[in-house]
Amino acid sequence: MGLFRRLGRRATPVPASTRATGHMRNALHLVLAGDLSGAELALAEAAKVDSSSADVYMALANLYRARGEVGRAIQIHQNVLLRPDLGEEVRLEALLGLALDFRSGGFLKRAQASFEELLEVDPSHPQALLEIERIRIETGDWEAAIRIRRRIGGRDPETSRVLAHLWTGRGRALFAGGDKAAARKAFKRALSHDASCAEAYVELAEDRMREGKPRKAIGLWLRALPLHEALARVLYPRLHAAFEACNDLSGFERLLLERTEESPDELEARIWIARAIIAQGRVDEGLARLRWVLDRAPGFLPAYAELGSALLRERRDVEAVKTFEELLGHLPFERVVLRCASCGTQDSDLHWRCPQCGAWDSFS
Repeated sequence: MGLFRRLGRRATPVPASTRATGHMRNALHLVLAGDLSGAELALAEAAKVDSSSADVYMALANLYRARGEVGRAIQIHQNVLLRPDLGEEVRLEALLGLALDFRSGGFLKRAQASFEELLEVDPSHPQALLEIERIRIETGDWEAAIRIRRRIGGRDPETSRVLAHLWTGRGRALFAGGDKAAARKAFKRALSHDASCAEAYVELAEDRMREGKPRKAIGLWLRALPLHEALARVLYPRLHAAFEACNDLSGFERLLLERTEESPDELEARIWIARAIIAQGRVDEGLARLRWVLDRAPGFLPAYAELGSALLRERRDVEAVKTFEELLGHLPFERVVLRCASCGTQDSDLHWRCPQCGAWDSFS
C-alpha cells in the first residue's frame, strides 16, 4: 500500500512566476549566444506562463528594439505604461525603454518628450540627461546641450571636457550666423573649461586666418597639434598655407624637421617637408626626400602621388609616368582609417565626436 500511496502523490505545482523566471533566464543565455530569435520564443513562453509580469514584457520590448523592430517595442512599452498597478521603478524603466525606442527609430522629438517626461519623475536620471544632450547636439541646439551638461555637472568627470566641445560647437553656429564677436567669445569660453581642447584651438586659428593674421593662426594650430594624435594630417595643409602666407616656408620646413626628429616614422610630415622644399626652389632635394620615403616605405601611396605630381610640374614626364606606374602597381589600396576607441566605428575623416556613440576625442 505504501508504494501505491507514493505513486499516487501529486507533484508540487511550480509557481507561474518561477517558471517564467526560468524562461527569462533561458532567454538571457540565448541573447548572450547571439540567438535573438530563440530568445524571443523563450520570452513569449514566459509571457504565456505569467502574463502579469511587467518584467517579461519589458525584456521582450528591449529585444525587439535590438532586432530593429522598433514599432513592436514601442507598442509593448506603451501597453506596460497603461497598467494601473505599475510600480514607480518599473514605470521609470518603461519610460526609459519607450524613449530609447523612439530614439532608435529616429523619432527625435518623441524621444526627447519621453526623456523629459522621465526627468519629471526623476530630475537627475543620468541616462535621460545624456540622451537629451545627445539629441540636442545632433539637432544643432548647442545652447540647450550646454544647459543639460550643466545639470549633469560633477556627476560626470568628463563634464569640463564635454563643455569645451559644446561651446566650440556653439561658436561655430554663431559664426555661421554672422556673429563673429560672440563666436570668438564662445571659443574662448570653451578653453576656459578645458585648456586642452584641440577643437577650440583649431577654430580660433581658422578665425585668425580669416582675419588675415596667419602668424596668430600658426601659434594656435601649434598649440593644438600635440593635443590629438590624429590631428597632424588635418593641420599640415593649413600650416603650409599659413606659413606660405607669411612667406616663410623655411619656417614650416624647420617645424616639420623637428617633428620628424621626435617621431622618425611620421611619413606624412616628410611629404610636407618635401613639398615645402620644392616650393622654395630646391626641387632635386625635395624629390630626393620623397624617394627616400619610398625606399623605406614602398607601399606608402601618398608619397608616390606627391612624387609623380612634382615631376609633372617640372615637366619630367618620363620619370612621372614611371612613378605613376609604380603607384598603380600598389593598387587597390585602402584609405587611412581612424577608429573610435569607444565603439569601434571607423572612418577616414577625423571626428571630434563619434557620430555613432557620441564619445568625444575618441578617434585615433
